[in-house]
Amino acid sequence: MAEYTQDFQAIFDKQREFFETGESQDLTLRRERLARLSEELQKHTDAALEALHADLGKPALEAWLAEIHFLRCELRHCLKNLKRWQKPRRVANPFYFFPARSEIRRQAFGRVLITSPWNYPLQLSLSPLICAIASGNCVILKPSECAPATSAFLRDLIASIFDPGHATVIQGGAATGEALLDLPFEFFCYTGGESVGRLYADAAARHLSPVLLELGGKCPCLIDHAVDLEKAAQRVIAGKFFNAGQTCIAPDFVVLPFELHDDFLQLCEEELKRLYGMTSDRDLAKIVNQRHYQRLQNLIPSDAISIGPDVPEELSLAPRLLPNTQWDAPVMQEEIFGPLLPLLPCADLAQALNPLKGMASSLALYIFSDSREESERIAKALPSGSVCFNDVMKTGTNHLLPIGGLGKSGLGRYRGRSGFEQFSYERSFTRRWLTRDPFAVKPPYRNQLDRLRKLLKP
Repeated sequence: MAEYTQDFQAIFDKQREFFETGESQDLTLRRERLARLSEELQKHTDAALEALHADLGKPALEAWLAEIHFLRCELRHCLKNLKRWQKPRRVANPFYFFPARSEIRRQAFGRVLITSPWNYPLQLSLSPLICAIASGNCVILKPSECAPATSAFLRDLIASIFDPGHATVIQGGAATGEALLDLPFEFFCYTGGESVGRLYADAAARHLSPVLLELGGKCPCLIDHAVDLEKAAQRVIAGKFFNAGQTCIAPDFVVLPFELHDDFLQLCEEELKRLYGMTSDRDLAKIVNQRHYQRLQNLIPSDAISIGPDVPEELSLAPRLLPNTQWDAPVMQEEIFGPLLPLLPCADLAQALNPLKGMASSLALYIFSDSREESERIAKALPSGSVCFNDVMKTGTNHLLPIGGLGKSGLGRYRGRSGFEQFSYERSFTRRWLTRDPFAVKPPYRNQLDRLRKLLKP
């Protein structure tokens, strides 16, 4: 641990020196570096796709859409709007300040630690990095050790664009992460599971620094009577099994009335067969490692409906539907994060609200209903980081919407302008002129209180 700390301390100190030069806060430099990042991502797309396939067996279309294209859209949005976001916001002054000018400026925190997960190892590394750099910070990025090929790609990519004092990648496992948490970063950003997220929250509290946590959780999907069941099934299946279900905002389970269960189950089964066939040759990502593969196997009940075979030696797990799941089933006790979809029948959605209220707040909530009144009633009753009506995952892919959790699903928001603001803070400025001050208050006070009471009425 000591040798890790010594090496990291040198990098940490180098970033302090770089930040103090003011270069990271120079608008022109920020725009140049972010534009270069977009260019390099485009230039090295094939290498990125190969790395993502090596780590997660991602189909090229899924990898390009969710990682490369997504990031380049985010970069384009940031570059287009950064100058406007950076512009100070002028505010009014009380009349007794006259003459004066007051404004609010966004200021960078300093050094930011970003620790990213393995499920979208490129997107969830670079998306917060884009926000942090755009806000004027210096960044140390620690990618997940569970995605080694993408981690190496990120190391080379960032080194080719940024001065190490501005942004650098540090690879390693748990020991590396623990050592980095000992350093007094001015901002911490972590995406992953709740247990490790608590360590980042503890480190942030220890250093009195702000923290951004994206932690996921079990995202419920509720289906009402008043809905086109076939379209609902198609959209739920498309979202749930993208990246083999290894998405923090994927619908974790479906709650629906008893009388809809069998029809919805059949529609889902038919849709899965159309999308993935009944063979092992399918456009479905693999499970990240043996530990997660076995964890998912242990959650599968005997009555699960499997669409095709498993291929254990390739960590390929067949999509599965879990009919008539009970609230106390093992699969309902943790975030699934895999290609398993439990269906929970209930008398009506009003009855299901009680067990749902007993669960931790989710990153996303999905409600399928043609009744706007019913949809809004459910959304009001169940807190979550975001809500999507009649589709899934759309709120997480819109750069104009912030993404973030609530309670055990996370803390803070980023993406687009929200990300720029999350990785910076508001700093108040007032400028006055050295002219005669008719409103000065200073001893001896004599009758000034009476005068002020008349002048300063609320």
